[in-house]
Amino acid sequence: MNQVAAVFLGLGMASSLAVAADLSSTKPSFVQGDTLKVCTAGEFPPMEFYAKPGDTQMVGFEVDVMAALAKHWGVKLQLVVGDFKGLLPSLDSERCDVVASGMTLTSERLKRYDGVGYFKSSKVMVTSARDEQTRKPEDLSGKVIAIEAGTTYEETVKALNKQLVESGRKPISMQTYPSASAVIQQVLVGRATATITQDTTAAYRSTQVPGQLQITYTYPDAELFGLYLRKNPADLQQLNNALGALQQSGELKTLLTKWNLPTQSTDVQLAQQ
Repeated sequence: MNQVAAVFLGLGMASSLAVAADLSSTKPSFVQGDTLKVCTAGEFPPMEFYAKPGDTQMVGFEVDVMAALAKHWGVKLQLVVGDFKGLLPSLDSERCDVVASGMTLTSERLKRYDGVGYFKSSKVMVTSARDEQTRKPEDLSGKVIAIEAGTTYEETVKALNKQLVESGRKPISMQTYPSASAVIQQVLVGRATATITQDTTAAYRSTQVPGQLQITYTYPDAELFGLYLRKNPADLQQLNNALGALQQSGELKTLLTKWNLPTQSTDVQLAQQ
């Protein structure tokens, strides 16, 4: 190699190292030190859950996504586990940097937090497989429904109750529980006629108790699961960019296949710079 070529090679290597250093510095400001702290309820399979009773290591599609984001930013992942309804307050108190728990993106939540919707899912009504009468939400008039506390499903039931009462029918009795597994259990033991959950969770639960559950109604409008963070435009863009990189690399599709989820679930347009 002649001297000129060696100089150009050295400049090229220095440029590459500078680019790599620049890329490694593009992690969001909320990632302090070497750890990304994520709040999750851990009760929403196959998004995030414990595979067996007594397990201490949480698994799931969204757990894998957060691990991929941590790797993208060159940091470690730490899960901060709590009740679903306490996740956003934990974000406020800075116990974590991001909330990832199968949480739908809503205009009400976006008034207070930034959020990135990256996963499409449909809301469904689930009943016992033995139930032949409850085929649509209106059929729940005068019956009991079990709902996970703090979720948007509570508002769905309240809106339906308003319609039922206005039409002269009995309202639904709504009972709330702290986890998705708890509401499914109420349906299985007959304490509740139905629950509302996402198609992802319903499909997973059905594989755990074959022949005992059924989806009797799918709500028409698909929803977006989002990752929530404290309001900061620069951090929001960094999160968008990182998710976009996982989209483009095909990593999100690989994770969808791993967890037997619809391959179009992450076909979502993300805001990119």
